[in-house]
Amino acid sequence: MNFIETYKIDPELCDKIIGLYELNKHLAQPGRLGGNPRVDKSMKDSMDLSVPVSLYGSFAPFFELLQEHVSAYLEKYYYSTGAVGMGPVGYSRYSSLQKYAPGGGYPALHCERDGLLNANRALVWMLYLTDTPGGGTEFPHQGIVTECVKGDLLLWPPDMTHMHRGVVSQTHEKMIFTGWIDFIEPPASKA
Repeated sequence: MNFIETYKIDPELCDKIIGLYELNKHLAQPGRLGGNPRVDKSMKDSMDLSVPVSLYGSFAPFFELLQEHVSAYLEKYYYSTGAVGMGPVGYSRYSSLQKYAPGGGYPALHCERDGLLNANRALVWMLYLTDTPGGGTEFPHQGIVTECVKGDLLLWPPDMTHMHRGVVSQTHEKMIFTGWIDFIEPPASKA
C-alpha cells in the first residue's frame, strides 16, 4: 500500500482551468521555494499563478469533485479502520496553477509538510492539466513514477514518507493545479 490514490477528472474541466490560467497569466510569477520564498530555477523552473480560496468558486465544479475524492480517501484510510477523533479538514487558503515549459519542472526532491509553517497540511492534491509524455511525478520511497495524464487527480500524504519530484519533459509543456487539504479550526460553538 503506497497511500497515493488517483482519481479521474473530466479533461474538459481541465481545459476550463487552463483557460483561467491563460486569462490571468500576466499575474503568474516564477515558481518559488520554501518558507522563505526564493527563486532557484535549478530546483523549480515554472510560472505559477497563486489562487486564493476566495476565487475557488471560479473553479467549480472542480472543488466539489475534489471534496468527494478527499472524502473517499479519508474513508478508505481513516474512517474504515474504526478510528475516530480526526479534526475537521478543509481547503488550504491558496492553491497553485503551475506551467512548465519544455525542459522546465520541479526536479528538487521535497515533501509538503517539512516544518511548522506547513504543519496543518493533512493531504496533498495535484491535478494534471495536460498530457505530458515523460513529465510525471516520481515518489522514490514508493518506487513509483506517475504519468502526467490529463485529468488524473492524485492525493497523497504530505510527509517525508512521500518525498517526490517532478519528472522533467524536455519536449512537452506540463501544467498542474495543486494544493493542500488542511486541518482547520472547528467553528466556535454557540453556547
